[in-house]
Amino acid sequence: PVLARRMIADKYGVDPDTVHKEEIDKGQFIIEYEGGHKGITVDELEEHGYGRRSNCRRCKMKVPRQADLACGNWGVIGPRAGKATFVEVCSEKGANLLDSAVKKGLLATEAANPKGLEIRGKVEGAMLKLGEKWRKKDFEGLGEGKERLKKIMEETLRCIKCYSCISACPICYCVDCTTKNPVYVKPGEVPPSFMFHLIRFAHIADSCVNCGQCQELCPAEIPNALFMHAQQVELEKMFGHIPGINMELPLMAFVEEREERARLGNTGSDMIYENVFNPVPKK
Repeated sequence: PVLARRMIADKYGVDPDTVHKEEIDKGQFIIEYEGGHKGITVDELEEHGYGRRSNCRRCKMKVPRQADLACGNWGVIGPRAGKATFVEVCSEKGANLLDSAVKKGLLATEAANPKGLEIRGKVEGAMLKLGEKWRKKDFEGLGEGKERLKKIMEETLRCIKCYSCISACPICYCVDCTTKNPVYVKPGEVPPSFMFHLIRFAHIADSCVNCGQCQELCPAEIPNALFMHAQQVELEKMFGHIPGINMELPLMAFVEEREERARLGNTGSDMIYENVFNPVPKK
């Protein structure tokens, strides 16, 4: 927001210090300042590198209905605009929380305006289409098959094995990380072999929620989130599991990990990885 505000200020001659409010509405980033308001399209901001984070552009979870309460300003219209919050109640827990707050006089509620509901739906639909557009652009830029694999291998050559992508990942849960197993990843080798990244892809790709932290915190500026998200979407198409929405276990979680780890530790081989580089010939 600060950079976006600066860009608008430079374009329209607005003093940034006079800005007192900013919001995104109808595809524009709008700032209100002493004496007026100005807006610039989100597309233009992003073309100049001042827009949303790349993984946020690809996100299609615009209203977090898997939460107990989903709050925002889409759908708040008329005299309430800018003074109230639109709240969707998504669970019994959320309903109880809201009712308790109302009874204690902490907040007041009223039924949603039907026109506001319509507008909210249109805004969400437009944002979902925008997310799909960015997915198409980002994923097509990676190529497919061997072309994609080659690009990922080239980009990950900058890896310094700092483990930021692993320590920041909300999906990683293994106590003994396989990336630290000398059978797969040679200690002290920088950049690490591609096996380091393959292990992460194999463990996380089916459950990646596209939070972007593996990319945000990478000191080598490797687009880890893009690689992981692209793979997650492909697996989503194959198996129908949407991480963060579907509460059943993802595919990899059904593997008996303890037994599998013991097998890999004893044999030093993994047919999953071997088949990546030495595919079984089709009959």
